[in-house]
Amino acid sequence: MQFFYHKDAGLHQIMLDSRDSHYLFRVRRFKENGILKVRNLHDDTLYFYKHTKKSNFILESLLQDSNQFTKDSQELHLIVAMIDTKDIYDTLSMLNALNVSSLNLFYADYSQKNRKIDLQKAQKILYYSCMQCGRSNFMSINIFSDLSDVFCAFEKACYIDFARESFTITKIPLYNNHSLQDTAICSYQPLMLESLPANLLQECAKNGIIIGAEGGFSPRERAEIFSNKTCYSLSTSHILTAHLTSIYIASLCMAKL
Repeated sequence: MQFFYHKDAGLHQIMLDSRDSHYLFRVRRFKENGILKVRNLHDDTLYFYKHTKKSNFILESLLQDSNQFTKDSQELHLIVAMIDTKDIYDTLSMLNALNVSSLNLFYADYSQKNRKIDLQKAQKILYYSCMQCGRSNFMSINIFSDLSDVFCAFEKACYIDFARESFTITKIPLYNNHSLQDTAICSYQPLMLESLPANLLQECAKNGIIIGAEGGFSPRERAEIFSNKTCYSLSTSHILTAHLTSIYIASLCMAKL
């Protein structure tokens, strides 16, 4: 544990509830009268507290200057289609430790529409992840209704397609507010994301990278997304699931940026 999270860090005194007390003293084996490093995950300050009363689980701030740390600098916005919530929960701590700025979930045509994320549970996972990896500000989570909603927030986002060869999409109807639009006729061969120089990869990460659901994008989504978004593929040996793709891209960005 790199530090302990408490929402009131910065006050002269903070008190732990029974759950935090059990975790700190029983699970983490924190010693009585010891010094505890604490963050509130909203500012960049690391606060030092001394334990004074075991019965009430009160921590008292030491009379010394708090250390100031800079925020994590990598800016990576992952835009992932809604998948099984178990896979999302299992991925959160890894993406947070890999310094992803935001995880943006959207309901794709191939998403199971009954899947709902418990944001309170997700936030708790992120708190524990920060405590373990030492990150001073946790990854944000946003929910979008569909791909069109995503485009409003991430106008310059690119997307990942596992197609290895060029192919053509013909006569695919585009819908806007449930009305038929022009059809799309297109052909392309995606570039490999790994081949991008650091400055272009950084730009992609900042603008957002879209990852489809299991099974990829639907024909309607593929036609819509092709019209104004840059496509990249990955030079992996096999096709990855959505949550593995997000971890792979986060690792790639951390290594190259």
